[in-house]
Amino acid sequence: MTRSSDGPPREELVLGYGSRPLPFPSGVAARVLAAPPAPPVRDLRAALDDALAHPVGARPLAEVASARTRVVVIVSDASREEPRAELYAAARRALAAVPDDHVTLAIANGTHGPAPLDRLGLPPEVLRRHRVVNHDARDETSMVDMGVTSRGTRLRVNRCVAEADLVVSTGRVKPHYFAGWGGGAKGIFPGLGHNDDIRKNHLLKKDPASSLGRADANPCREDLEEGVRRIGRDTYLLNVVEAGGVILGAVAGDLVLAHREGVRMARPYCAVSAPPADVVVVSAPLPVSGSLYQASKLVPPAGILLKDGGVVIVCAECPEGTGPLQTVNEGIFQLGVRRFLPERYTLFLVSGMPEATVRQTYATYAPSLEAALASAREIVGKPAPDVLVLPDAGDLVPARAG
Repeated sequence: MTRSSDGPPREELVLGYGSRPLPFPSGVAARVLAAPPAPPVRDLRAALDDALAHPVGARPLAEVASARTRVVVIVSDASREEPRAELYAAARRALAAVPDDHVTLAIANGTHGPAPLDRLGLPPEVLRRHRVVNHDARDETSMVDMGVTSRGTRLRVNRCVAEADLVVSTGRVKPHYFAGWGGGAKGIFPGLGHNDDIRKNHLLKKDPASSLGRADANPCREDLEEGVRRIGRDTYLLNVVEAGGVILGAVAGDLVLAHREGVRMARPYCAVSAPPADVVVVSAPLPVSGSLYQASKLVPPAGILLKDGGVVIVCAECPEGTGPLQTVNEGIFQLGVRRFLPERYTLFLVSGMPEATVRQTYATYAPSLEAALASAREIVGKPAPDVLVLPDAGDLVPARAG
């Protein structure tokens, strides 16, 4: 999938978009920025079991729990493409000494609202076997107050955490535009936190240090990690490590130390650099392109590589719509995404949503990628602007070269 302004395309370029991929116009010269291919793990089950047997900064999970231990195993909601069934199964194998009625399965919905259980990819017998907590961040009755962080974030978490002896948080280490990287403590908080407290933590995204690819000295991540430590329960991490849509390994153990090991593994396959461009086109497959709420995370990588006065084109079908408009426009874009863009910019959205819907958002409607590129040529005042394409922008930690 290489295109260059130096010659014709050697292979058709298609972008992740939604239910179908979106072809990039064949007559448009463009640079393509992709990370080095990550080596996929050969046997995910073996990798997960090995991570649990050789944890970072902790004892093996099998040695942590007994038949009397009350355990919560956390999995993500359907907005994240994670191997939930495999992560749960690996944790359960390590927790073989714990009876089923001592294990609670918690869905880390964060602010998204309770997840349809049939979309999680978990075997039905797993859902029947255990108590299932489908977390609702707005349900006051399900929360327990666990204190306040040094940055003033109140810590209310789902009651199942307060009632547990051991909390096993599963998830995925990959780039995140303000927490630096996904995974780690995020499964517990914000995953099982109170809506207002999550929003308070997310206010820290306006700090320039709360930035894409930054795990340490990141105010947002430091706050949530401190919060989870303050909860005062034994916690354990089991995360897959992903780059370029490929799972390349797994980490387990201490909630922070194991997470940083995952970051170390992922970074070489996510960190990229390129000269800034007049036009930056970004895309991603589902579920990232499922709504503007999710697809907004594609804008920071584009902004980092955009010239002042340039054009960003976000390609996301958004079959689930915009998401909550105030949250998308203010809590996501104005608070966290806008600072990645240059002072002058234009942002087009190519999606399946009607123009009237897109007009309510921070983006400008474009009926097609071809139309957006044509408008971009007029905006930057060049018949052949420098176009940079990031086909899987959510997997990248870009930097400017030159």
